[in-house]
Amino acid sequence: MVIPVQIAVIGLLGAIYYGYHAVKGPEPQAKPDPTSRTASASPTPSPTPEIATTRLVSKRGGFAVGVPDDVKAKKVGPAVTMMSADKVLSVVVAPVESGPISVSSKAFMRGMKEIYTKVKVTRTETQTIDGKKATATYGQARNAKKVQIRFVNFVVKSSPRNYAINAFTTRESDPLFVLPRVNAIANSFEVIKKP
Repeated sequence: MVIPVQIAVIGLLGAIYYGYHAVKGPEPQAKPDPTSRTASASPTPSPTPEIATTRLVSKRGGFAVGVPDDVKAKKVGPAVTMMSADKVLSVVVAPVESGPISVSSKAFMRGMKEIYTKVKVTRTETQTIDGKKATATYGQARNAKKVQIRFVNFVVKSSPRNYAINAFTTRESDPLFVLPRVNAIANSFEVIKKP
């Protein structure tokens, strides 16, 4: 049983590595970009929009997940990676080691601390995803280019393996763009039973 555990750990660290290289930092611009997805100074936020998704099945991963229509996705082994066109948001969904979800959450945080600096957990929550117990760990960190990022790591308890949904974004990203898409991905996640 060493190989599945190694694959799960490699998948988890791969998700962190993907997030590290996927989220780009702010680039200097001569003029403000009206289509930019960075936070505005608007005093009254608009209501959170509904996000349309397309169901994507990873047979190798044993799950299905909704991909927001304005986000590109691809299968990478048992994982699914997603990226917004402007690289403001990247998400990785993958199977991870079975066992207590706290173990998977701690493994994720160890991996974050190996790759990022100033890693800080801002809050953790117990949730239900696909009718299963899950934890969400929210935090922030800084990459090698000194870009501040935010992340969330969802770990979903299942059998014979758990699942992780990891989302990464820049600290300046617009929550009205990022949060509805992350929520749509997490809320649409489902474990596929093998026949």
